[in-house]
Amino acid sequence: MSIPPAPMAAALAAQGIRWVAITWVNHAGAPLVKVVPLAGFEAAVAVGVGFSPVADAFGADGGIDAAHRLARPDGDLRLRADAAALAPLEPAGGWAWAPGERFERSGVPYANDQRHLCRRQMVQLQRAGVELRAGFELEWLVASPAADGTPEPAIPGGPYGADRLVEGLDYATALLDALEAAGLPWLQFHPEYGASQFELSLAPGTALEAADRLVHTRLLIQRLTRRFGWRCSFSPKPSLERVGNGGHLHLSVRRDGVPLLEGGDGEGGLGPAGAGVLAALLADLPALLALACPLAVSYRRLAPGSWSAPFQVWGVENREAALRLVPAAADGAPAHLELKVADLAANPYLLLGAVQAVVADGLAQARPLPLPPSVAGDPAGLPSGTVPRLPASLAEASTAFA
Repeated sequence: MSIPPAPMAAALAAQGIRWVAITWVNHAGAPLVKVVPLAGFEAAVAVGVGFSPVADAFGADGGIDAAHRLARPDGDLRLRADAAALAPLEPAGGWAWAPGERFERSGVPYANDQRHLCRRQMVQLQRAGVELRAGFELEWLVASPAADGTPEPAIPGGPYGADRLVEGLDYATALLDALEAAGLPWLQFHPEYGASQFELSLAPGTALEAADRLVHTRLLIQRLTRRFGWRCSFSPKPSLERVGNGGHLHLSVRRDGVPLLEGGDGEGGLGPAGAGVLAALLADLPALLALACPLAVSYRRLAPGSWSAPFQVWGVENREAALRLVPAAADGAPAHLELKVADLAANPYLLLGAVQAVVADGLAQARPLPLPPSVAGDPAGLPSGTVPRLPASLAEASTAFA
């Protein structure tokens, strides 16, 4: 239930909150921010704060793309905070956070706003009786500067190792405390394969909640890591010598309350509707890749044989398949899909907006696309040409997207 801004602000003031950071994520996947005092939060919800449209012409390096149609000084937008999503950021320091959506000064929703897109697609699915729930996994590296200033792993320990957890137990404790203080629900946390790499799985929610939680969590991890005197990197490929970071997207789909990815006679428990959803996503994967992996360096991570799933295939519990079906389990966990190729350079609102559109299209087809056979094992080991390779560069993915 949405909480009116004034009572929420009063409740946060009682906790010592004094400032609210309002964020949105631009086309380059960068979270941008305006800060208001808690006393001004109600106005930020109702009226918003100014933000120039030029921010969507920023490139990944923060520079303005002179050829972009928004690379001009004219105009202004109003960034309105979403009171229902207001949450603590660093309570001990007096900070809270809220996602924002941009509106024209006339009050009309800004057509280019990424969170609006995600919300619109969610509403359209709901009107069709479809509920999509999603959650992200975050992977990141923790580094400290060496004597020459180059980053080196900050926390020793082996892949998935309990030794790394113990070596970094103070960091892990602080992180999990911070997640709970911020009201961020999570499922699992563990050391990952790479040196000083960790992974956090967030709990599923609506598409909008999933994207919001990803943005909120990244800010929290960044702040916490700096408190330890370290740096964190969410880059899909921090260096050519190191393991890359993924940002895998998990999703489940129900229609009229019935789960569509289980309970059928097909492989992995798929029924016709679920197979249609998977087939639509699989067919559009080359185009989705431009949103899921939006940096040139993303394609350095998507290399065959590196557990990054660079082939246009699906599989049942196959971690080298771009779409991994996780069937319903005996413990009652629902079946879901994992989009393995996504990384954390993606704008989560754009990615989920597009994924929801593809799911809606797959369910609207009178004759769903045929689902090709699943693939077991590493597709890189199959004879050349047996399965299609996903785009190997941002240029290829952009062509597919266009």
